[in-house]
Amino acid sequence: MSTAQDIKTAVLIVGAGPVGLSACIELGARNVATWVVTDQHTTAQHPKCNTTNSRSMEYFRRLGLHASLRQAGLPNHVQRASAYVTRFCGEEFARMPRPVSNWPTPELPNQISQITLEKELCHHAQSLAGGGICFGHRLLGFTDGGAGESHPIKARIQNPQGQIYTVHARFLIGADGANSLVRKTIGAQLQGQDGSLERSFMGGTMLSYYIRAPHLQARSARLPAHSNWIINPDLRGLMFAQDGQERWVVHYQVPPGVDWQTLDAREVVRSLLSSDETLLAHHDLDFEILSGGPWRGGLALVADRYQLGHAFLVGDAAHLFTPLGGMGMNTGIGDVMNLCWKLEAVIKGWGGEGLLESFERERRPMGLRNAAFGVQCAAVMDGWHVPRNFEDHSSEAAQARALLGEQILKEDAAQYRSVGLQLGERYELSNIVAHDLAPAPADHWDTLSGVLRSGARAPHVWLSPGVSCFDHFGLGFTLINMGQAQAVYSLSEAAQRLGLPLKTLQWRDLVIEDSTSDCDQPHRDSGHAREVAPKLCIQDVYTSTLVLIRPDQHVAWHGEPGDVDGSDQAQALWSLVLGAQPLDSHPTPERFTAKAHDRQTDRTGR
Repeated sequence: MSTAQDIKTAVLIVGAGPVGLSACIELGARNVATWVVTDQHTTAQHPKCNTTNSRSMEYFRRLGLHASLRQAGLPNHVQRASAYVTRFCGEEFARMPRPVSNWPTPELPNQISQITLEKELCHHAQSLAGGGICFGHRLLGFTDGGAGESHPIKARIQNPQGQIYTVHARFLIGADGANSLVRKTIGAQLQGQDGSLERSFMGGTMLSYYIRAPHLQARSARLPAHSNWIINPDLRGLMFAQDGQERWVVHYQVPPGVDWQTLDAREVVRSLLSSDETLLAHHDLDFEILSGGPWRGGLALVADRYQLGHAFLVGDAAHLFTPLGGMGMNTGIGDVMNLCWKLEAVIKGWGGEGLLESFERERRPMGLRNAAFGVQCAAVMDGWHVPRNFEDHSSEAAQARALLGEQILKEDAAQYRSVGLQLGERYELSNIVAHDLAPAPADHWDTLSGVLRSGARAPHVWLSPGVSCFDHFGLGFTLINMGQAQAVYSLSEAAQRLGLPLKTLQWRDLVIEDSTSDCDQPHRDSGHAREVAPKLCIQDVYTSTLVLIRPDQHVAWHGEPGDVDGSDQAQALWSLVLGAQPLDSHPTPERFTAKAHDRQTDRTGR
């Protein structure tokens, strides 16, 4: 077999779905060379993910992609809501708008089809990746030569012409999906719930179809909603709007004991759209199935390891979720945003041995945490009992629909009130965080602790209309100084010696320009239900004099100038947060354990 020219790069990325493309963009923004291969011949043609959540949109905002992604998402006339219906063109008996407009974030969730998302991300990735995105290039296998080699990863790749070439890389990111060869090669095993438990919905075998139905929304005579739950005595289904006009993705629960291959695809879709009784009234309700196939619901699987040597697992290669709550892809994006700055640090020489070791220690607990959410949402649906007369035109059926609607609005709200889940990830077990002395606040999926805490996402504060404090953070480390200018001298001088990127912000630079202005104006016309949130000033939230924020916008340390008032103390703090020592070599020095500080501490005459 013929061979192609070998490639040398800093990071080989296997997989070019949303997670792999995000890794390419993040590393490209950091001027780290990548080579991206995927055995797929194009970006996604069948949508799986439909929501890019708030935390992912915050990451994309940092990279300057948020506006284009939101523009490419569902149009605003499609209400961000879940409609609960007997059939798509049947009776609507409940509707739950998304109650997220008061979340403490500059970026609300974005309803965008995976097909569109991948096209947008691919466009940006190709502008950054030196070799572009290599579609149709299949990973055959790889070896890791260990620490003694400059490019220890040697991966054999087959291109579309059948030629085989070798990629020599310093690191490998496995974003190669559920059947990951990278995961198998490093000996990682998926553990958890495998979908064998029977459920009324999202358990066992599911069917997914991508359809085009130009007249569907008009024939439903309902206000457009981005998700539509179909519930009747005979079936359970879910439909997501893809373009707000004529394209939809349809999910159908295959009944227990039924072989999905015996089902007629058109009949399955037709039964979700309209009943036999109403089909004649919808005689022009034609549709085209563009793609489809089976998948498995009820999964909550997490790899027992996320890394080995110079190879790392992210996204579906590391964890497989039940998609309720939309945490699968978004957890994967969180994986790469955690990993990529650490790879940059080691490649450019300012990261230590413990920095890369922190990846699994920080992200695997998030995989376990987030995996539990989808199966819990699915379990709730087991209690939704539907009487046989549910679709009748009788007063008894109408009352049954009303009662179930009330139950659903109460029980299914947790799936959407997930501000804590999306924005509340905290790295309490990290080896590169100066941990707080105070006990960790409870981790609630539906609420977010506003306390400044090491290991947690830095708090968001609006500074002026459309401008978040996040917009002032650097791509590297950011040091917020709420006190005298000289308070940052030791940390800044040590950072300069180490050659690491540090941006310093004085609190005066972050004062809200007009406290009476409507700072969350960008949330007004987002299609989300609007709720009023209290206005906060930067000094209400950043309650320590100094706050050190990592490149992934998590707090590395917060404290007082006295904690780092000499070169030795500053060097020791940087050694900790840059992983200068191997994992578990020593606990956080006591002087860097963040304590609660009096808000009345003098901060330059404020």
